[in-house]
Amino acid sequence: MRKPVKKGVITIAFDDAYLDTYRYAIKYLDKLKIKSTIALPAFFIGKTFEKRPVVGLKELKDIISSGHEIASHTSSHPNLFRLAAKDKKAATDEIADSKTRIERLLNCRVDSFVFPYINKNQSKVLRLKTKPYYKSARITSNTPNFNKIPLKAPYSVGGFAVTGKHSLPFLEKLVDYTREKDLWLVEAFHLVGKKNTRSAHRPKPYRFFMHIDDFKKHIDYIVSKGITVLTQKDAIKKLS
Repeated sequence: MRKPVKKGVITIAFDDAYLDTYRYAIKYLDKLKIKSTIALPAFFIGKTFEKRPVVGLKELKDIISSGHEIASHTSSHPNLFRLAAKDKKAATDEIADSKTRIERLLNCRVDSFVFPYINKNQSKVLRLKTKPYYKSARITSNTPNFNKIPLKAPYSVGGFAVTGKHSLPFLEKLVDYTREKDLWLVEAFHLVGKKNTRSAHRPKPYRFFMHIDDFKKHIDYIVSKGITVLTQKDAIKKLS
């Protein structure tokens, strides 16, 4: 007797809400009727962050009307772990005030929180600081990170930051493993477009870049496998 094929769940996430990512990646998802989670640093709406344009109110309203989720990514994108060591109230304000600001500007509910930076906020205390304001919180890792189903720790959701060094075959293996083991994989993209930029922190190309052609191929592969794609908010509802 053949073992039933499991499906798994994938969340397509975009951290920092870059304008190019909206123009290319999010618009491509719209054509496929796939919903994603966009982690938005509230103070940078319509401005530049790390020398890259961030979406403005017009784009955000379009994103919301298309059914995507807006998540909080703090107000000013600080290293919360370092900030909390100096000023605990300031760290809490970054978590809480970003929700208030986004909801007021966009007239939408913000139920998900995404910690800034990679592997910088591995603190149970900080994760619990999000609980009064949000229904879940994600921390992103440089290495593949799978969440078990049913989900038992909504404030410790793990995400995986996709970089330019990750080949399509490698990403396909992650998708296959998610499906085979019936897990939840959060893929966190940053800049998706036709042209990379320089890193704001080092004299090298930005490592969290994916060309739109590769992004489309990867999304098409996910679709071909029949895996459920959910926003962070909807995954929390379905998997908890």
